[in-house]
Amino acid sequence: MTISAKTNKLLENILLTAPKVIDLTDEVHARLVIEAADQLLDLEIEIEEVAQLEDRFLKNTEEEGIFILLVLKIIRSKILVRKIKEPLAVSVVFAVYKEHNRIKKKNEHPHGEDFLLKKVEQLRWLFSETSNINWELIVVDDGCPEGSGSIAKEIAQKEQLTEEVSVLFLAHAIENNIGPVGSLTSTSESQKGGSIVYGMWDAVQKKGSNNHIVLYTDADLSTHLGQVGLLLEPILHAEKLAAIGSRREEDSVVIKTGSRNSRGKLFIYLWKRLVAQLGDIVDTQCGFKAFKAEIVQEIVDGILEKKFAFDIELLLRTILIRDSSIARVGIAWIDSEAASTTTDLSPYLPMLKAIVKMYRKYVPAREESEQFASFIDSLSETEFSHLLEAIPEAILEREPYEFTYFKEVKAEDLIKSINR
Repeated sequence: MTISAKTNKLLENILLTAPKVIDLTDEVHARLVIEAADQLLDLEIEIEEVAQLEDRFLKNTEEEGIFILLVLKIIRSKILVRKIKEPLAVSVVFAVYKEHNRIKKKNEHPHGEDFLLKKVEQLRWLFSETSNINWELIVVDDGCPEGSGSIAKEIAQKEQLTEEVSVLFLAHAIENNIGPVGSLTSTSESQKGGSIVYGMWDAVQKKGSNNHIVLYTDADLSTHLGQVGLLLEPILHAEKLAAIGSRREEDSVVIKTGSRNSRGKLFIYLWKRLVAQLGDIVDTQCGFKAFKAEIVQEIVDGILEKKFAFDIELLLRTILIRDSSIARVGIAWIDSEAASTTTDLSPYLPMLKAIVKMYRKYVPAREESEQFASFIDSLSETEFSHLLEAIPEAILEREPYEFTYFKEVKAEDLIKSINR
């Protein structure tokens, strides 16, 4: 299919006003994204044209290309959503902890993102033409000492969003022994995972499991929720049980501040030695995942991990229901790290130790995996810090997708790296 002259002309005009550095927390940038998408959709652009344009701009490393690629992602998503004709419930869950600043507007705090209202706007835009889709946004307070959940509740009431937005409190669920988090004794035992699991469970209790898809995302605005349709598609039409946004696909679009690449590579290499069942999945930690509601109860009941490694357990439990049942979807992801609540926690070692517990519960023992499990179990924070400074070159020089099959670095090699 040839891109029409009208489409090419419109793209030229859009690029003239496209921001050089895109920031989705910026009101103007957020508006320009939606305006550009609407203009292209008004031309009745087809999904085949979107695919061609994505191929073209994926070769463009300029920031303007990033802007257009995000626009194309949400256009593709909206086209897919338009094609959904059956009744469907969509629940989007996210957790809040120390988000009392980012939930504010930018003129109220330097780190303000106004993320609650922006998420509502994004979902309203996506589903504006589909009365058969009933959507909701579920905010779960993860025990925030600054009352992020209460602030979210106040905003929802003030802006008359109570039909679209509900707010849950993990502390209330623990106190009343509710659902999959009833076994916790304190919110301190959760770091995001407990709240996400509780929110997913609650969504199914309220809306049932038929014709229902449950997603979760992050509190920040790194992932534009206009892309939700990209996750709905493989579950509705490719018989997948889950679909996960990935920043490591050929068609992924990523802007990331800072660098945690070396640590991330080591983390991926190690968990792949433990839970090979996840196959070619690499980006387990991207906060943009969707699950068929029919399996939610099964994958959250009795879950071990309520902290940052919970994503891997949910994916593992999904794969154990049916092999090859998770779709990887390349998304646009623009980092929003200014007030991140996880940047300074260095959670990799606790996450790896949690994955060892998953391995021992769900995966048949293998000699190589046992060696890595024992190695990780024995690691102290000091030893892990030494390892991060001496990651073998064989790991650093490879891309994470290679670690599914590359297994040459043994546990004993990592021990030698630490002791050098």
